[in-house]
Amino acid sequence: MSVCRTEIIYQNKDFIFTKCVDCDRMGLMYHQVMIGFDEINFAAFIRYLKQLDFEQYKFPCLDGVDRVFIETYHHDIQFTFSEEEFYTLKAGAIEANEQLQLIEMIRKL
Repeated sequence: MSVCRTEIIYQNKDFIFTKCVDCDRMGLMYHQVMIGFDEINFAAFIRYLKQLDFEQYKFPCLDGVDRVFIETYHHDIQFTFSEEEFYTLKAGAIEANEQLQLIEMIRKL
């Protein structure tokens, strides 16, 4: 996304969601995690996050902290989040998606 002309769609303390005005590629940055999406895969990611419940999918890790694992498109790469981190990511991604939909509706007027 380094050559993209990005606009910030949604931002809070630890979360930034952007979209390129030229190629429509989206970027989600949360702490040290940066994930790029096209529109179809971002919609799939939102559906995936919405169905995940920390209590149902948590896994005890070696550091003694329960974490949820977020799968990626590459079988060797997963992200792990503590309960607080997970719910912050989930809320931020859902809010970013709602902002994106609102902006796109306004632009179509």
